[in-house]
Amino acid sequence: MTTLPSALRPADTARAALRRLAELKLPPTPEFYAQHYYAILGTPPPQGLAGTDRAPIDFVDRVDDILDKAASVTERLEVSVSSSGSKVAASLEHLVTDAMPANVIELLQSMLVTSNAMQQQLRASHAELLDARRSLAEIKAELSDNRKLLETDPLTGTDNRRALSVILGREIARATRHAHPLSVVMVDIDHFKRINDTHGHAVGDAALVHLTQVAHSILRGNDAFVRYGGEEFVLVLGETATAGAVYVATRLQQVLARQPCQHQERKIRMTFSAGVATLRSGDTETTLLERADAAMYAAKRAGRNRVVADD
Repeated sequence: MTTLPSALRPADTARAALRRLAELKLPPTPEFYAQHYYAILGTPPPQGLAGTDRAPIDFVDRVDDILDKAASVTERLEVSVSSSGSKVAASLEHLVTDAMPANVIELLQSMLVTSNAMQQQLRASHAELLDARRSLAEIKAELSDNRKLLETDPLTGTDNRRALSVILGREIARATRHAHPLSVVMVDIDHFKRINDTHGHAVGDAALVHLTQVAHSILRGNDAFVRYGGEEFVLVLGETATAGAVYVATRLQQVLARQPCQHQERKIRMTFSAGVATLRSGDTETTLLERADAAMYAAKRAGRNRVVADD
């Protein structure tokens, strides 16, 4: 048994929280994980972590940083104690003589034994700290995978509405910090109910997947295409002003017109209406989306299959 059980407690508690979720048949969402982690620990969530989707992952990162520092300390101490022990052993060879009192010899030998024991204990503690870090890395990977599943639309494979909050929050902060433009485009498939009623829901699903694939084929790597709900999608275009966002939405319409949805032997032609809103001073995620949504409905009223900018 090592003398550092407290250093291992975060990893043990994390695993216990995951086991509890499995026993209760609860999905390992960040919220459920955080709730049961701190319930097992018997303490409230740290200030700044409670109520955020990243709370468990951020906490694991903090614990990992602590364990990393502790592992570095134990490694340095082990080297130092090992060096001291070697010096004591070498000194004993020169100091011990037949004329030396037995109690002095016993004291020096005891010092050497203590040094060796400390070295072994530090080596074991260092190994357990490294093992705890490996456990935390596994937990973090599992949490990240679960979070990705929660933020992915199961039908289209693109980001979902839950992910949109994270994406928009990040992009608004970045645009504000660097004084860069940011635009969002609200996309709504025209007469989607008619597609479902005429061809069946399987074709409707295929149409949603097709639109997603076409969108991803023309977007930049840092752009986001999010399924907002039903047949509505949101484009998040960083470093893009209104004119650029209108161009992207129009180009998506053009490519979609050239590449209709193919389901079995049927070609399903589809169009969409789009509304563009560009970040203004004082905008929040909600106000930005509301303006894009209003512009999209203006496009619907103007005849559909068109792009309308909020400003």
